[in-house]
Amino acid sequence: MIKLPTSLENIETFMAIKVESGKYWSETDINPGVYGYQVQKGTKWKEGLTEEQIKDFEKEMGLTFPLPLINFYLTMNGLDKPGINVSGSNKGEPKYQPIYYSYPENLPQIKEMIAWIYEENHIEQETMLQAGISRIFPISGHRFMLVDEPTCPILSMYGTDIIYLSENIVNMLVNEIFDNVENISEFENPPTNAPKIKYWLKV
Repeated sequence: MIKLPTSLENIETFMAIKVESGKYWSETDINPGVYGYQVQKGTKWKEGLTEEQIKDFEKEMGLTFPLPLINFYLTMNGLDKPGINVSGSNKGEPKYQPIYYSYPENLPQIKEMIAWIYEENHIEQETMLQAGISRIFPISGHRFMLVDEPTCPILSMYGTDIIYLSENIVNMLVNEIFDNVENISEFENPPTNAPKIKYWLKV
């Protein structure tokens, strides 16, 4: 069992997640009965971005990253192997795609994901900002960060299917990567505590 720090402001939290997840993936095999993309055994995080690269990233996205997102990308920038989908042991060739988006490799995909959510929900970014609705940024698959909310919560967003997923990026990473965290209760997000976040014209 491992114990992980919880602070969003402290880059050491992200460093601990990076180190411990690398150890975890070095010993974790693919589950052949699972549908969806899994991290391949032996996968490691790529090196984080420099402050200059993050500024370039922000310019490309047209927004200033919140501190949790900056700490995330300063520490790690996607994985060195793509995720693998074995489709629950169904016959056929495995499929591969990135699990965590990296810069600049996945910049087109990041922009496409954001544009797709706006299009599916029939809303423009300017309308959202005027209504006080947070902008979004995809972290992993269909997991999006609300970059303008105080704790930068994470939503699962697939077209118009939008649900609250996690209080913050640290909680998301810990819950989706590990099954051996001693202090896991510090990263839990009870549904009854889900905040009333104004997003996509809902309150």
